[in-house]
Amino acid sequence: NTVTPVFSSCGTMVATATGSKVLVRDVNSLQLLQMWVCYDTVRDIIWSPDSAYLVSVSGSKLQIWSMSDAVWRSSISEADGGIESVIWSPDSRHLLILHQFSVFITIWAIEFATQMFIKNPKGNLFRFSPNGMYLCVIERSDCNDYVAIFNCRTWKLTNHFKLPTIDAAGFEWGPSGLDLCVWDHSFEHRLYVYSLDGTCLFTHEVKHPISMGLQCVAWSPCGQYLALGTHTHEIFLVNRTNRKVAGELKIPELVSGEEVQYYREVHTAMSGTTIMERLQSTPEHKFQVITDEAIEMRFNEIITEKKHASKTSGSAVNNREKRPKKYGVISIKWSHDSTHVAVLDSSLPNLLSVWNIADTGVTAVLELASNVKSFVWHPHLLRLIVGAGGNSLSMWEFDGSWIIQLPAECSVSVNHVSWSSDGNALLLAAKDNFCIGFLE
Repeated sequence: NTVTPVFSSCGTMVATATGSKVLVRDVNSLQLLQMWVCYDTVRDIIWSPDSAYLVSVSGSKLQIWSMSDAVWRSSISEADGGIESVIWSPDSRHLLILHQFSVFITIWAIEFATQMFIKNPKGNLFRFSPNGMYLCVIERSDCNDYVAIFNCRTWKLTNHFKLPTIDAAGFEWGPSGLDLCVWDHSFEHRLYVYSLDGTCLFTHEVKHPISMGLQCVAWSPCGQYLALGTHTHEIFLVNRTNRKVAGELKIPELVSGEEVQYYREVHTAMSGTTIMERLQSTPEHKFQVITDEAIEMRFNEIITEKKHASKTSGSAVNNREKRPKKYGVISIKWSHDSTHVAVLDSSLPNLLSVWNIADTGVTAVLELASNVKSFVWHPHLLRLIVGAGGNSLSMWEFDGSWIIQLPAECSVSVNHVSWSSDGNALLLAAKDNFCIGFLE
């Protein structure tokens, strides 16, 4: 088993795990800096915010490694059950461990080996504010949802208030760390924005005849807009300042190649006049600019699986049944300057659309040969990188789009892409291997 590689917060190191081994390499040279052997197969690795420590998760055990002291190490064993998830505190000196079945959260002080507990967390709905001052935990008790706000210096509860949600499905901090939004379960299109003192600043709600709730929520880096993805292929832009809907981005069924930058991935045939020359050549991957007046966006149907008992053996068998329903918008990512969003709709799994927030219109559409696996904006530039499971990656900028073929010696089927914090290095990862690229 190989864990997806992770950049350190400082951007100079990359960590990965294979089997029971944890390896840390230099980003520029891939030189091995540290290697540790864990108790069991590693299923997750997490860098501390200051890049001084690395924690590995193996079964019900955690091991903490120091980058400055190869001899120092610490371990935590959770005998009460398995570990659901682990996050570092902003000061890099505490670990928060969510136990299996969400019974409670343990806060471990790694320097003093002391612990505290938070009861009734609602799954993974706990997160630190961007300014690192507060921890928000969504709690579930007596069939009601609550927000608990903790001070990260003292770990004392600073506020606790009840939510009007039926069954809270998620929450996000505002970029300022002074407010947060909470949205309801998968059958209600309803979102609430609260200040830290528990004041409800505003509520956004849309009634649908058949609602599947909010599929995803993304707060713009500037904090002015909330982008809400729905099952109806719409993105609602809610203005945080005036508390109104600033625009509705509807993924169209037809787009005009004369008005939208439409790029379609094409594979050219192998070049050469002889059989040997063709075998030694490599098919070229590139984007073709489509300028047709009407380009159809073909939405896929949902395929569901139903299990029926066999009359002869009594065993369960799968019966695939097509239903003309659409998944909707499942991922929205903002550019660093809050001017554009990249949108992935699961009914258009090989298409990625880029929208301009100023005119709430489609700027570009990337039609790939395979389904989109991962996409990410550059942390400082208007540059979008897309991985689709092949030995290449796609890049969009305002003045064009390109397919970058990886070198022949780099046999990575790109399923995951991420930038280092400084934007100098690009991590391209497959299931069993990875490489690091540098764009000039």
